[in-house]
Amino acid sequence: MILKITKGTRKNIVSYGKYTAKAMHLNTITMDDVCKEIESNCSAKSSDVELVLRELVDVLKHHLQEGHRVQLPHLGTMKMDIESKAFDNPKDFNPAEHIKRCKISFIAKSYKGRQTLLDDIKIDKVITDQ
Repeated sequence: MILKITKGTRKNIVSYGKYTAKAMHLNTITMDDVCKEIESNCSAKSSDVELVLRELVDVLKHHLQEGHRVQLPHLGTMKMDIESKAFDNPKDFNPAEHIKRCKISFIAKSYKGRQTLLDDIKIDKVITDQ
């Protein structure tokens, strides 16, 4: 993992004038990259892996839209959430007016408070903004 150290420059935030560390993301891994890597690690063909992953996306979408939580072993749990504007009376609720956005929340699998997807992370490099 590569970190970037930056100084807060916005006066209206708590970290103004102070330094914070942020994770750097240098590459984007595509579905094709994932399929080829899985193919190289097992006997499944890349096209078969892609078919299964595309179907997984469709199944996840269906269940999330139905209001289900989807729990995947070793990965975590996903659920649909909304952000809403405040309103005075439940009778006044209008989805088009009050729902600001829908989003998917992902809670990584954890064991005794440790997210297992983060096991073995090493800081390889630190870049400063100076």
